[in-house]
Amino acid sequence: MVLDATIFLLFLSAIGAVNSLVLSIYLFRLKPLNLVNKLLAGVALMICIRMSQPIFFYLDHSKAFFQLGLTSYFLAAPLLFAYVKQTFKLKTSKNINWRIHLLPPTSLALIIGITWPYDYYTLLWSAHISTAVGYIWFGYLFASLLTIAPAVINKSLDIVVDQNARVAIVVICSTTTLWLAYIFSTYTSLFVGIVCFLLSTYLSFEALISKRFNAKKEKYASKKIPQDLAAPILSRLEKLMNEDELYKCPNLSLSQVANRLNISVPHLSQVLNDNLGVSFTSYINQYRVTLAKQLLCKDTNISLKQVSELCGYNNQSTFYIAFKKFSDTTPAKYRKKAKQSSPTK
Repeated sequence: MVLDATIFLLFLSAIGAVNSLVLSIYLFRLKPLNLVNKLLAGVALMICIRMSQPIFFYLDHSKAFFQLGLTSYFLAAPLLFAYVKQTFKLKTSKNINWRIHLLPPTSLALIIGITWPYDYYTLLWSAHISTAVGYIWFGYLFASLLTIAPAVINKSLDIVVDQNARVAIVVICSTTTLWLAYIFSTYTSLFVGIVCFLLSTYLSFEALISKRFNAKKEKYASKKIPQDLAAPILSRLEKLMNEDELYKCPNLSLSQVANRLNISVPHLSQVLNDNLGVSFTSYINQYRVTLAKQLLCKDTNISLKQVSELCGYNNQSTFYIAFKKFSDTTPAKYRKKAKQSSPTK
């Protein structure tokens, strides 16, 4: 029975490791290159190494494979955080500084691995380093959850439409399960094997969907909406914003606006992208930030929280991010500057 369980674990590990390796290579080579795919490829590569550990140990029984597996598990944590942070940033903002997140832990892993190898410091690794890795993982998981919190609280997260957000949520849930298995389970290897296998399979499935979607997108990319057809739609849209002040609705979605205009969601999205060069979120934020500037200059006693709510934001952090993106400054600094430049009565 033990042998059957071992063979089952090795089978899962082998398939999952190969799957993760192929996925990692695919994401690294995917065009156009972007940081989200590169970081996800790094996570997939760490999963590949971690899943390969039982196979190589079964064949060789070298303790070096334990060190390699634990090191890859440790490095997956900062990779995960950087991946989530990059995924949930504003689309028009700059890439995160991934070197700050990845170079220090990588250097630390190399220094510890070379100075205190597992072969000679088994107790140190099994008792202290493995425990430290568990705490570090918890810290990165918690930071990742804080990163997605504004999108969840503000109800701007649509996992059905946004593939990147959907994949990131699944990766966070899977890695949280891995951490729980690592800390509390006596069958860590089995849980890790199953979860990693399912995660790598899911990511491969999403990659195939993305490939087919991009192929379709390229096929119809040339079919842009002419300006004479887009102009009436944009005029009606502008009327909804200026007269009905639709942008003040906290939970406003692309589908709601499309329904008001009696057009499809893809049609409205294409009009905004092709004719204005902006996403729906950026389009709405432009109106909200413009109103916020007016309120900040008009009433110096109104709180920033009240300003964010009046402009249609459910969450202050989302308001700050959007305001800084369009104004290159924070709401507080903008108000202070406006107050200083206004004529003294």
